[in-house]
Amino acid sequence: MKKQGDLALPGEDLAVAEEFMAGDGTYEINGIVRSSIVGKIFYDMLNRKSNVIMVKKSPLINLKKAKYVIGVVDSVTGENAKVSVYSVEEKNVGDSISAILHISQIANKRVKSISTYIKVGDIIRAKPITGRIPISLTTKPNDCGVILAKCSVCGNIMFKEDEEHLRCTYCNNQETRKIGLYVVKRNGRKGSQKE
Repeated sequence: MKKQGDLALPGEDLAVAEEFMAGDGTYEINGIVRSSIVGKIFYDMLNRKSNVIMVKKSPLINLKKAKYVIGVVDSVTGENAKVSVYSVEEKNVGDSISAILHISQIANKRVKSISTYIKVGDIIRAKPITGRIPISLTTKPNDCGVILAKCSVCGNIMFKEDEEHLRCTYCNNQETRKIGLYVVKRNGRKGSQKE
């Protein structure tokens, strides 16, 4: 169970239904309460509800100087991926900010197809290149890339197999991604590539 006040991303497990019911900004599937939005976790101990509270957007966020942002890939077309940014350096931005990830900014090697390395629904960590909306992003740094992905066959969370591959333990599907610093490891825990 995540701690009170931690940042929650859409789809992240917060609690089991026996402990807490789904509250604001959450939903329950198969006995697991999950976040439906990006926000801070609030456990209502009196009513036994898990809530995720969206933080209002700060007008003072300077995106170009930000070290990284966290967003969800909304669409992949041709040479671009459209990304909705929900967090800037662990600070929620409230409503999402539009961003674009160009094929030339995915990796430090030639990428033939953007959909090979990033897929719709992936949660990514990226570095902003511009400060104007739509923000241009890059995932070239080692600590940037996909931080959470679901299997394109069965929809279950994928686990890191090696530096470029994720595997679904449910259907054994293997997929290539530009993997970021934090990904779900084989034992189901979050960790870094250095571990």
